[in-house]
Parts: sequence; structure tokens; C-alpha cells
Amino acid sequence: MPGSERPRVIQDRYEVVRLLGDGASSRTLLCLDRSSGGRVALKELRFEHLDDWKSLELFEREAAVLSRLDHAAIPKVLDFFRGEGEATRLFIVQEFIEGASLQDRMESGPMLGREDVHRITLGLLDVLDYLHDRMPPVLHRDLKPANVLVRPDGAPALVDFGGVRLGGSHVEAGRTVVGTFGYMPPEQLLGQAGPASDLYALGATLLHVVTGRPPTDFSFESGRIEVPQDLRVGGPLIRLIESLLRPAPRDRPQTAAAARELLESPEEQVLPTAPHVREASVSVVPRERSAVTLSYGPRYVEMPPPPRELKGEFGDVYSNLTNPLFPRRRLWSIGTHVIWVLGAGVASVAGFGVPVALYATTLFGRRRDFTELFRTGEVARGVIVSVEAGPMYATFGYEFERAGVVHSGFMDYAQEMARFWGVGDAVPVLYDPNDPNRNCFVYR
Repeated sequence: MPGSERPRVIQDRYEVVRLLGDGASSRTLLCLDRSSGGRVALKELRFEHLDDWKSLELFEREAAVLSRLDHAAIPKVLDFFRGEGEATRLFIVQEFIEGASLQDRMESGPMLGREDVHRITLGLLDVLDYLHDRMPPVLHRDLKPANVLVRPDGAPALVDFGGVRLGGSHVEAGRTVVGTFGYMPPEQLLGQAGPASDLYALGATLLHVVTGRPPTDFSFESGRIEVPQDLRVGGPLIRLIESLLRPAPRDRPQTAAAARELLESPEEQVLPTAPHVREASVSVVPRERSAVTLSYGPRYVEMPPPPRELKGEFGDVYSNLTNPLFPRRRLWSIGTHVIWVLGAGVASVAGFGVPVALYATTLFGRRRDFTELFRTGEVARGVIVSVEAGPMYATFGYEFERAGVVHSGFMDYAQEMARFWGVGDAVPVLYDPNDPNRNCFVYR
């Protein structure tokens, strides 16, 4: 038609149809391959937009690594060439994958259902398992909703390997941080990455998908993203997200296969009914919606395997265990807390320091009793069977099962806890595997 613009053709073969994505130094174009008649995704690196030569290195690495991968959820590389003309260009020709990104699905629909999320999770775990099982491992380093495509049949595909790297968790030379804030784990900010780093990004992506909120919207006061406990997506997925988002790489699932097993394992049935197990005073299965899931109250915490450090990610859990009246996670308002502290100070002065001495004795005693158990104890899920609230302490009775035998215990915590925990609520229990009668329960 007169006056219409002629389509741009690259390398006398690839006719540009439209823009798929635009970055700082590169962009991706949907093109018609005039040779085959099919559609391809053409990624273009523009030299005039380069901030440094690191982008060029990453672009060339992306082409080299992708050309050696063969997985249904990864776009195949069809060609790699340098463009002609005044401005220097590099191009990667890739298989075009039909589908909208997870980011687009969240923003414009159609909305995802539980089965959709479950299938996407399994698909991404499968592709990460493939990548990390290469020799050396292939690390994506920028997994996020915008880089996950959902095909028309619901299967996911992982795209944009611009941050790809081979190898383990060694420090990469240079100052360039690869990844997206909120989705990248703490170690990636230091230039370190391993398979557990991609798994962290998957956890952040899933949290965004199931809540509609990016990871940066969630509290980080405890040194980690605090995952809401009232997500209506089922316990296994919540358990998976929490485990993937642990700050320390050693505390996360170490492989995608381990993460898949965590997702597909059924909910642990605590204290199963059996002829040789005595009947508990209440139902031995914790309530599905427990009071401890309130965002402002005490929360169930998935403890990592031993040994555990007294400081660090779980330092708040240890502090709550050893300080029954002054938990790290305050459960009352600042005003009430000030009154409590002033009252304790007045009582201490009036009592010539006796209350302080008594509490110090309690503190030292709990440290003596629980420090080694915190470091080396095994973890079980228990259930509260009784609550007795006193003027200062609340005494919680709980039970848990070990090798078909029910064990019980009692713990004193601040009486404020009785507002949040009740009979039938689930609690995490630490026990000595050599003597299960030596136990305690913890919270965050």
C-alpha cells in the first residue's frame, strides 16, 4: 500500500513482526523466518547501549550455553550471528514459545487456579533439576515471573538466560550484580550463586504468584522474607515456599528433586491412632487453621536439621525459648510493653533486686536445659493438649509421637501466649533422639 513502511528484515532472512521485550542493552523481537516460514524470537544486543563489556560477555555466554541445552521448557538456539551496518549488533535466534508470562497472567489474567500453580511449580522444578544436573551445573540466576512463560496447555517454560552461569558457588570476578532484587537470594548480592540460589528465586516467584504481591512487599525484620501462614494454597506449597526462602543456602533444599519431594509429600499426620499408642486427651491431629497463623502472633517455624547456630537466622527462635517473659517477637503494643517494663523496674527496686535475680536464675536455667537441645535436637510436629494461664507465665502441655509412642512435655512462656495458642494447635517440638522425654517446643 502506498506510504506504508517496509518491514525491517535482519540478515535478509528475519522479518520483524513486533517487540516482545526491551531491556537496558538488549531487546527481543518476534520475527518471521522467511527461510522456514516459522516464527522465531530474535534477541538483539545493541553495542551503543552497553554500560560495560560485562553485558557483552553475558550475551555471548547465553548463546553458548543455550546452544548446548535440550529441554522442552527451554527455548532452543537456532542461530547466533553479528549484524551488519554502522551500529554493531549481536543476535541470538531462538525458538519462539507461545504463551504469556507469569507476570502478564497476574496483571491481566486469566487468573491461575491451584492446579495451575501446582503444575507450574512441578514444571519449573523439572527444568531446574535438568539445569543443575549438568556438568558443570547451569545456573539461571534471574528466575522471576517475567521470565516464566505459560504455554496454552498450562506447561511452563523458562526464558531469558541473560544471567546464566556455569559452576558452583564461587565468587564471580567483577562488580556486576546479576539478578533481580527481591527474587535473588542474599548470597547472590555478594557474587556467589549455586543451585540453591535458583531455588530461592523460585520460592520468591511462587510467593508472588500465590499472593499477588512482589517479595519486596513482605516484612524482612527477622532477616528473611516472612511468609504469611494463612495462604489458601495448601500446607505442602506453603512448606515448600518457606523452605526455599531461607536466607542461608545450607538451610534450603539442596536440589530441585529434594524440593519436589517436599511439595509432593503428604501433610505429616502427628500422633496417628494405633493400638499401641495411648489415646491423647484431645484430637491428636493439629487444627488445620491454627491460632498461631496470625501474622501478629507467634508462628510455627520449620527448624532446619542439626547442628543449628544459636545466633543467625534462628537466633530469634532461641531467644524466645530461653527468655519466657521477654520474647524477641513482641506480642503486645509498645505502650503496654513500656508499662510492663516500668512495672518490672519498680518491683525490682521495691524488692531490692530480688525479682531480677529470680528471673536471671530462670534465664540461666533455661539456657542450661535447652541450649544443647536447640543445637542438636530432632524436630517433630506436636499438638497442644492443655493451657493454664497464670499471672506471669502460661503453662502449655503438649504431646508428640516418636516411633509409635506418644511423649509429652510442659513449657512456660509469657502469659500473653495464651491469647494466641489453644488446645489442638500445632507446635514444633525439639527432642533428644536418644531420650525423647527430653524435649521442648519453639516458636517464632
